[in-house]
Amino acid sequence: MIKDIINTTDTSNSCLFCKNKSSCFKQLNEAELNLSDKHRVQLNFKAGETIFKQGSFANHVHFVKHGLVKLYLEIPNSDKNLVINLLPDGNLLGLPSIYGNKVYTYTATAIENTTVCIIENEIIKELIETNGKFAAELITTMNNCSNSTFTRFVSLTHKQLNGRLADALIYLSEEIYKTPLFKLSLSRSDLAELTGMSTMSVVKVIKDFKDNSIIKNEDGTIEIINMPLLKRISEIG
Repeated sequence: MIKDIINTTDTSNSCLFCKNKSSCFKQLNEAELNLSDKHRVQLNFKAGETIFKQGSFANHVHFVKHGLVKLYLEIPNSDKNLVINLLPDGNLLGLPSIYGNKVYTYTATAIENTTVCIIENEIIKELIETNGKFAAELITTMNNCSNSTFTRFVSLTHKQLNGRLADALIYLSEEIYKTPLFKLSLSRSDLAELTGMSTMSVVKVIKDFKDNSIIKNEDGTIEIINMPLLKRISEIG
């Protein structure tokens, strides 16, 4: 459920003055940013709230201004989901809906308290058609997202449990938190869905990594203390 809608007429909160623009929106001129701003709504979601749901009508692109979002596939007749990506600040959600898909093909949920800007698809299409640099950067963004997803599926289908969790911790350290010491926002259940493991297996492998002085794990804070060994485990698979 949406908890808060921020007044978009506040100029300090507009696209023009936003300091967290995505690489795509940095390609826009003042008039184009003002156009985007007129068709934008900013929403706040608490951790655990659904931003949009798989199968619902896809009329907007979502920009993560602050926070962390989990994208996942809801598997029919199963109580488990498959996490396909984690997206921190500066990322766009729902890009496949701009052309072709009429509904969202995955669910997006806030992992942390998250602020999202929602922009109408028709405005994004207009910007693509009139600004080549914006369009090129949008394609680059989609390619990077696809490559990240492909890499994850290789891990899920070709690696053992230790290799999968090693991949996940490296990804979290280097791509999400950008530090070897981080407060883990994901639950053990989230990690299980990210790695295609059971929650019990996640707990066991984390304990093994801790016992072998690869990581420290205290009160939900992870510190990778032997990154070369963790990467070696990842390579062995």
